[in-house]
Amino acid sequence: MTMMTHLTKGSKYRIASASSTEENIISEGILEGFLTMGEESAILLNIGNNKTDKLRIIPVSTILYIDVIVQNEEKENNDKGNLNYIS
Repeated sequence: MTMMTHLTKGSKYRIASASSTEENIISEGILEGFLTMGEESAILLNIGNNKTDKLRIIPVSTILYIDVIVQNEEKENNDKGNLNYIS
């Protein structure tokens, strides 16, 4: 098993994040990318099924743990032209 150093787009993850209730939120899906909301970094996860897309934005500060379900190999890409920003 190789050591993982970062999350990769197209990989499948299960993410537990804190909520305003006593229950944690468990989200499982395909990583679509990363974005910022003002000063906050976030993960964009596609939690839909094969028929529909349902995107969930998870602020990094709320993440408790991440389970790796399927890890894709990352393609070497130095293009920073496709950054997403939300303000």
